[in-house]
Amino acid sequence: MRVHIHPRNARRRIAACAASLALALMFAGGAFATAAVPLTANPLPSLDPISDPTSTSVLVNKSRPLSPANYAPADLINVRGTGQYMRQEAAAWLNGLFQGAADAGTGGLAVVSGYRSYAQQQQVYSSYVSQYGQAYADTISARPGYSEHQTGMAMDIGNAAGSCGLTTCFGDTVAGKWVAANAYKYGFIVRYPNGYTNITGYSYEPWHLRYVGVALATDMNRRGFATLEQYFAGNPAGAASIKSGADLVAADASGRLLRYPATTAGGYAAPVQIGSGWTGLKQGFVVDWDIDGVYDVLAQWDNGTLGVYRGLPGGGFASQVVVGNGGWDRMTITVGKWTHADARPGVVGYFPDGVLRYYPNTFGGALSAPQAIGTGWNGLDLTMADWEGDGANDILARTASGSLINYRGDGWAGFYGPATTAGTGWQYMNTLLPSFGLTGAGTRGITAQTVDGNLYNYGLGAGSWTTYGQVGSGWNGLKLFK
Repeated sequence: MRVHIHPRNARRRIAACAASLALALMFAGGAFATAAVPLTANPLPSLDPISDPTSTSVLVNKSRPLSPANYAPADLINVRGTGQYMRQEAAAWLNGLFQGAADAGTGGLAVVSGYRSYAQQQQVYSSYVSQYGQAYADTISARPGYSEHQTGMAMDIGNAAGSCGLTTCFGDTVAGKWVAANAYKYGFIVRYPNGYTNITGYSYEPWHLRYVGVALATDMNRRGFATLEQYFAGNPAGAASIKSGADLVAADASGRLLRYPATTAGGYAAPVQIGSGWTGLKQGFVVDWDIDGVYDVLAQWDNGTLGVYRGLPGGGFASQVVVGNGGWDRMTITVGKWTHADARPGVVGYFPDGVLRYYPNTFGGALSAPQAIGTGWNGLDLTMADWEGDGANDILARTASGSLINYRGDGWAGFYGPATTAGTGWQYMNTLLPSFGLTGAGTRGITAQTVDGNLYNYGLGAGSWTTYGQVGSGWNGLKLFK
């Protein structure tokens, strides 16, 4: 059921806060000090697991070998009685994938090739080199120590009937198409998709699945990242100005555009200037507007213009493309993928009339005509994030009194169910922005800038806060991009 919710009525219906995140102002000797850290769950983890061979998020490719090179998983099990092996968690989810494919009437899937030890991969690679030469072998096979099969989380699959075994035509079969569209629901990705050889280093392999966990695979799907390289780097070439969804972008008083790189310790390194002339900005947003895997910047200007600066793979930004003109200075907006029907992120916002509207980004350029999705939103600060953890973005609306209210998106440009309170005491924040991967690969959170210039990150689970921690200080005078 879709419902359009009047925010003010919803607030009257909410009797209590399910998870209080009250931030009290503290005074020391009459002088303003800091905002108190709310009582939530666990502190932030300190390591990013993409280099840990035991992690489901480990990144293995031609330039990132396993460490140690002869790593062998300790929990391998026989997959579906085939004599092929995977790590226990991956094998369990593979069973679910196979059952899902069967239930969908695809004709079924077959296990082809799973875990390979360092020695086995050495034999496979040497065989290809002797057959085809090293240059071509490197496009179809990994060197020992650089193979995803050695992680125990990769599996080559095929049709149950045996057709198109380990050939690209598998991607055109009913089963292959179903896997490409649904693997993420079971924690798998097609690791070497078509058209990304320049990024992955490998030819198209629709049969090669890699287990990364449901949270990470779903996040990749929701945000439009086709490869792990793009997901962890934020761009195909690794040289674009904005590297990661965990990085912070801000404009200072002199108009410099700054990127604060996220660190593996869950904080931020010294800023890198990536632009200038950013005065007169009402609000900025980091977004992959044209879904090419490179982060862009959406600028809401005080002169009423809404413009996109397309991020370039080699660094820097293209000239502004105006996607909205006239009156945008009077709008309160948030940006993100609001409906599954649209591949690209769009804009949700309201004028002083309080009517909430969704502006689709249909073609990666100018916005399409808006559709009204609610009334009574006057005075609310908006942040788009997946609070429920269900793959559909929601709107976190902050009231003047500091209540943080979640309006659950239904994934189809509307709302579903009653609004719920996500916290109180948020009036002490200047900016709330979504973050991705700051506390580990695949993690999600809200980074909050307090009125006294501190930064806190609040991890998002499924309708609840998970981790929290202070991730910066001295951020006064900076306009953070959401």
